[in-house]
Amino acid sequence: MTYLKKITAVLLALVLCFSTLIVVFAEGEATETLPFEDSQFFETDGYKLHYRVWEAENEIGKVFMIHGFALSSYCWTELASRLVAQGYTCVLADLPDFGYSSRDTKDMQQKPREDLMHSLMLHLSSEPWYVAGHSMGGYITLALAEKYPEAVKNILLYGTSGNSGQPDSLKAMMRNDFFIAIMAPLMELMTRFDFLVRALLSMGLGDKEYAKNYDLSRITEPLRIKGTGAGALYSFSLLPTTNFEAVRSFSPVLYMNGSRDKVIADSAKDKLREYLPDGSIDIVIDGGAHMFIENYAEQCAQYTLDFLASNP
Repeated sequence: MTYLKKITAVLLALVLCFSTLIVVFAEGEATETLPFEDSQFFETDGYKLHYRVWEAENEIGKVFMIHGFALSSYCWTELASRLVAQGYTCVLADLPDFGYSSRDTKDMQQKPREDLMHSLMLHLSSEPWYVAGHSMGGYITLALAEKYPEAVKNILLYGTSGNSGQPDSLKAMMRNDFFIAIMAPLMELMTRFDFLVRALLSMGLGDKEYAKNYDLSRITEPLRIKGTGAGALYSFSLLPTTNFEAVRSFSPVLYMNGSRDKVIADSAKDKLREYLPDGSIDIVIDGGAHMFIENYAEQCAQYTLDFLASNP
């Protein structure tokens, strides 16, 4: 028991130290300016969701884009700009706890992400959408398509798979106050070191040169917003489990992955492939890593446009 008390005391001391550092680093960062000139916010169920609308001239369709864990709507900019140029209005949304949307706290009644994204979609248009999801955003996209089929034309999946579900014990740990008190400050502290963020970015892109010239602030600024660490843990505990049988009943799916993506297990990709509905397109981008939607945006756009043209 004495040994356990000593460990607990050390951990709490570290948390206090890290928390103090974060407060010092964060001083003076608050600003009332919009993150982007076209930033908009939508409030629903106690959440404030940040999003951007890129309207196309002579619009032929709408694409709603959902990013992955620890990223934000910015990861879609390269692909979205190419789709907009070809007539597809794109909405780039920030999930709660990431980007410039509000952060979860233990005092909130946390809402399923697919419900929040659907509310934003309805706010913008009652017409069905093409819904795109990257990584964790793919899990949310699949859940949204199952829950609200009338709101979805087709889904576009990039660098993702189905989610077979997390053990209840893991979900409980992600919501445990003591675990959050330890991990959240550590997660937030990591974002303070640009060299570390850039190294992780380089791994995600599989391209050191592209990462070297990347505007790192587009990743670090939202990650440094107060409450991101705790919110990210709450968000992880809310990931929807994929109903694979339901996927069979969807309209055709565009499923795209990178050949060098080590974030999503090959076995998980293969499992989803077994349930893709008839007419789906399965593409592997040669040389692409987990974030291939950015540095392989030209190829992604062409495959996406071909798919959209075949599934109006």
